[in-house]
Order: sequence, then structure tokens, then C-alpha cells
Amino acid sequence: MRKVQCIICDTEVFIDENTLEAKRLKNDPMHTFMCDECKSRLDTPKHRNQTSTYNHR
Repeated sequence: MRKVQCIICDTEVFIDENTLEAKRLKNDPMHTFMCDECKSRLDTPKHRNQTSTYNHR
């Protein structure tokens, strides 16, 4: 098990050494880790307000 820290919320998570993500983090220090909660928050698209109108000229 490898202990990694989320770059957004700073929670510490244990991941399996044999996963692709763990190997990337070990071999390339520029790769960063995000926990599943933060990933899901960033992956959800923001819905545009449907009531707003735009003036196209």
C-alpha cells in the first residue's frame, strides 16, 4: 500500500502499489493525486442558467 495525499483537500489515502496510478506517481513526481470525491466534483459539468438571455448583434 502506498500513502498519497490529495492536492485539493489534503486527505491522505492508501492506494495499491500495483495500480497504474501508483506507478505513475512513483515514477514521475510531476503527476498529482486527486481523491475520488474531488474528481467527481471537478468532473460534473456546470449547468448554464437557462433563464439568462444573450444579446447577439
